[in-house]
Formats: sequence, structure tokens, C-alpha cells
Amino acid sequence: MMLKGQFTGEKFDKNGHPAPQIHQSSIDHLPVTRGITKAVAMPNSCIFSGANGDLRFWSFRGNRTNFNAEFFTSFSPIPISEIRELLVGANTEFPYDGFPTLWEQTVARVRGAFRVLTKVEDLTIVSCETEPFFTALGAATDGPILLPGLRRLTIYVGSGGPDVSALIRCAEARFESSGPLGELTVIFENEPKAYMVQEVELLRGFVEELSYRVGASPGMKIWESRDGDTW
Repeated sequence: MMLKGQFTGEKFDKNGHPAPQIHQSSIDHLPVTRGITKAVAMPNSCIFSGANGDLRFWSFRGNRTNFNAEFFTSFSPIPISEIRELLVGANTEFPYDGFPTLWEQTVARVRGAFRVLTKVEDLTIVSCETEPFFTALGAATDGPILLPGLRRLTIYVGSGGPDVSALIRCAEARFESSGPLGELTVIFENEPKAYMVQEVELLRGFVEELSYRVGASPGMKIWESRDGDTW
């Protein structure tokens, strides 16, 4: 079933377009809007999943280009407070000029998103600039450490490797604040150089289980509607 946003009220998005709003009474009877525990976040696209199925959203105006608190709260009244598994990444299906494009963010945006996704336990990062995520997951000067229940962190990196120094600071801060991460996995696109392996090995003292390997990134793509239009 496809639901199209109804433009109501006087609220506008950042581009000056009427913002689609969903009334609580219009979704209460839809089981798929309840029990959401997983989210896949991409630029202008998001998939919510739970025991009752998947909800797929696409924003054609480009008003969800930032991974921040508004990216998730703008889906209200659909509940997001019980999301335990989160995958964040750029669209890898149609790379710009044939090269994958990283989803670039700021630390403030990422912190905002993590403040509304308080119960995330499993975080996967694909085709993103990693430093803002690692900094946001580390020590914060304006409050407690974010995602306190995070137990599993998986990072898919390109040929350049992750920002290991920022990741070490993140893992050390979490180790001192709330104990070590349960699992940290780094997946390289190509066989890593010896120095990359040595850098990643420095993380072993701050996590319960560290692993790294070569593997392909999961496919991150927008979805297509039944009539063939791309969404």
C-alpha cells in the first residue's frame, strides 16, 4: 500500500514547500506503523522495519539530506523510540560519476540524531564520513555519552580506511564511561595495507571482540514503486 502525504496546516519545510503531515488517527489501525525496531537511513530516504513489516519513505524535495534529529522526528506520529538496530549510509546504487559518494555530516547533526535514538544497540555505518560519527559516539561536553546501550558497531570503509585516531578516542571514551563495546567490526573494500591493520589492532584493548575483514558493502538504494517510478 502506498500512502501519499497530505499537505495540511501552515508548516513549511526549509525549502518553503508545505510539509506533509500524518494525523495519528490515520495510522492507528495500520499494524506496520507499530513495533518498529530497525531503521535504514539514507539521504532523502528511510526504511523503518519491525515485526509487522516495512515502512519506506522517500523525500523528493531533498529536505532530508542531513542525518540529524529532524530526519527522524519529522516522521511523527510514527514512533521511533524503540529503534534498536540502525544502518546509516549513502546511496551506493547510483554513485556520482561512477564513484561512491560519502554522506558527509557534522558532529552536531549526528549528535542530534543519536539524542532521539536513545535505545540503539547495533549501529552500522556505510559510505559515510566516519569522523563525525566517532566523535559523536565519544565523550560529550554537554551531557552524558550518547547511545549508552550500544553493543555492536560495524563500519564499512573504502580504500582509504576509517579515521582510526577518532575511532580510538571514541572507543576509549566509551570504555571509561560505560565499559567496552561488545563487538567492533571493520570491513574493508579492498585488502588493507599492513599499516591499516596495525592501526585497527590498537582498538583491541577497548572492545570485547574486534574483527576486520574484506567484504562488499551492503546495497544501499532508494526503492521503486509498483508502477515503476523510482522512489
